[in-house]
Amino acid sequence: MKVSQIKTIKSYIGTLREFKVGETKYYKLVNTDYTGFYMARKRLQDNKIAQFSFDRYEEGGERYFAITREE
Repeated sequence: MKVSQIKTIKSYIGTLREFKVGETKYYKLVNTDYTGFYMARKRLQDNKIAQFSFDRYEEGGERYFAITREE
């Protein structure tokens, strides 16, 4: 018998909704995370729910980005 793994779905919109105004969080860029967060940000901003700014950077050969909730 082979035991299967339960897969979880990342909720980028849910993650962004938890930010408080003025709060900044840092994430390591993995696979399609930037695209997922970008699309979630667009949906929230288009619906006038929240505004976010992103800042991408590299450190020690790793890629990261910071997300700040503006309003």
